[in-house]
Amino acid sequence: MFFGESEYKIDEKGRVPIPPRFRRELKEGVVLTPGIEKCIIAYPLPEWKKLAVCNFLVRMRFNGFRSEQTVRQQR
Repeated sequence: MFFGESEYKIDEKGRVPIPPRFRRELKEGVVLTPGIEKCIIAYPLPEWKKLAVCNFLVRMRFNGFRSEQTVRQQR
């Protein structure tokens, strides 16, 4: 998990540099999402994939699906 604050400016091509201290952990890819108070939340790609799977399973459970087999039958 990353914590910290860095101030960077967006360059002429609309890019924001990744702080050097985070680059090694983000080498597999990064997903950026809007945060609160004008912040950006950066997730390493493997962590984002875990969150996406958990979110999908929670939504399926909330919508009444009980198992993977039930999901397949709905398709």
